Amino acid sequence: MPTAPPGTPLRLITGPIRSQIFRIALGALFFVGAAAASIAQPWLIGKLVDDAIVPRQAGSFALWIGVMLVLAAVHPALWISGYRQFYLADATARTGFVVTMAEHLNDAGPGVRGKVSTGEMINLTTDDAFHAGRTCGSIGHITNHLSMFGIGAVLVWTVSPLLGAVVVGGGIVTGFIAGPMLGRLQQRQLDYRVGLGGLTMRAADIVGGLRVLRGIGGDVLFAERYREQSAELRRIGYRVAGSNSWIYGLRQALPVTFLAGVTWVGALQALAGDISVGGLATAFAVSTMFVVVSGNLINSSIMLVQTWVAAKRIVAFLATRDDIDTGGDRRGATGELHDPDSGLAVEPGRLTVLVSAESAPAQAACERLARYRDSDARWGEFELSGLELDEVRRRVMLLSDEDYLFSGTLARTLRVDGDEALAAIETACAGDVYSSLGSSLDGEVAEGGRNLSGGQRQRLRLARAVAARPETLLAVEPTSAVDAHTESLIAARVAVAREGRTTLVATTSPLWLAHAERVAWMVDGKVHASGAHAELAADADYRRLTSHQEFA
Repeated sequence: MPTAPPGTPLRLITGPIRSQIFRIALGALFFVGAAAASIAQPWLIGKLVDDAIVPRQAGSFALWIGVMLVLAAVHPALWISGYRQFYLADATARTGFVVTMAEHLNDAGPGVRGKVSTGEMINLTTDDAFHAGRTCGSIGHITNHLSMFGIGAVLVWTVSPLLGAVVVGGGIVTGFIAGPMLGRLQQRQLDYRVGLGGLTMRAADIVGGLRVLRGIGGDVLFAERYREQSAELRRIGYRVAGSNSWIYGLRQALPVTFLAGVTWVGALQALAGDISVGGLATAFAVSTMFVVVSGNLINSSIMLVQTWVAAKRIVAFLATRDDIDTGGDRRGATGELHDPDSGLAVEPGRLTVLVSAESAPAQAACERLARYRDSDARWGEFELSGLELDEVRRRVMLLSDEDYLFSGTLARTLRVDGDEALAAIETACAGDVYSSLGSSLDGEVAEGGRNLSGGQRQRLRLARAVAARPETLLAVEPTSAVDAHTESLIAARVAVAREGRTTLVATTSPLWLAHAERVAWMVDGKVHASGAHAELAADADYRRLTSHQEFA
């Protein structure tokens, strides 16, 4: 599949077709052969009646029976061969869609945040990838059904042009009736798909925060909201089912009506002597098979509607873009990090504490310095936007409570093992995390750290950041969920572990300020003053902001 964004649902679903055209063509050839072998058997029944049974010709009887047996043996072999080709094409397409979405999520990064929910992401990589990946298989089935219909119509036409016209006319009428209903079904399935993504997201939020929700009594409130959203989705589902019921009703009713019309016209022609008994048998048998073919065509059309809806959702996701410029080709930046938007400067090799009454401006400044937002931030003489993004990511680490903990062993989470891992755990005062996981680095951390408390997750993130030993660490409220004693230990240990490395901690805690080599005081998103903590403490507003915890 192409890695470039497809642009439209049509280009998305035709991408796998173009990349696997040989396999699809081969599968279609097998399916056409299977259709011919299948639909020819009713025609052979007519030949058997007219050429063997009525004139009592044993030789002709043996001939036609032999041909029918050959076709009966060839048909499943052709069908299996064609099905295998289309199944492999579908599997390749589904895998390609999932890989493409994963690569896009990695490339777009924060650009996806706020635009695609967790629940939507789950459904995109499961249901939508499955439905969009069925395009090749749907083409195969439709090829088989249309081939059966076309070959059957020709065979019936050879028996009687009038019956052939009835067969073709019945197919056209079925299409005109079912078409508008399929359009309505598409819109209702799209509405249902949007609602399903929202409901999945709420369920994931409830499960992920169940321990906290129960602790504050919020589980009942969230459960009630889930029930309301689920009831609304159920109402949308009923509307989808309503459209489906009409289409499936037509699937049953139209072919039977069609069969009755062909039988009635054929019987009149047989009574008038215009067609033989064998011709009537052929017309009836072919029409009977058309009952199944027409139903399957409608079913394949429903599958194509689901494919189109899924493709629209995937295209919308792939249209999201990274919210930063990923360009830049310069390397080797040195000196202080400077954010002109806020006036924040982070001196190299020192522990700087950023004090702000609001965490949002501090977070934004750190994101600009870590190049998670486009800005005019500089690193020494270079603009951050002019540096290679890989180098910035390797040398500058941003630590916040939004950082995700993936499932895996404790060693894998820390990305180090042995003494290095234990040292990082000690620095972050995460010994209780270690003991709760069996006092082993092989202990399993659940997805999102759900088997840990909020404070444990925060300290595990800090331990992971310390273990990474980045050249520059920007940490936003890294100890907001711990008690004062633990915070004091963490601040002292991080100061020692990071000695000589550039470190910025955004916090108002005096326990961190006691170890700060430099303090930047931010007011309304701008650095108001900077210097030593003791110097800034001469300002009454600064004292009020940084001394509240000392008397807690």
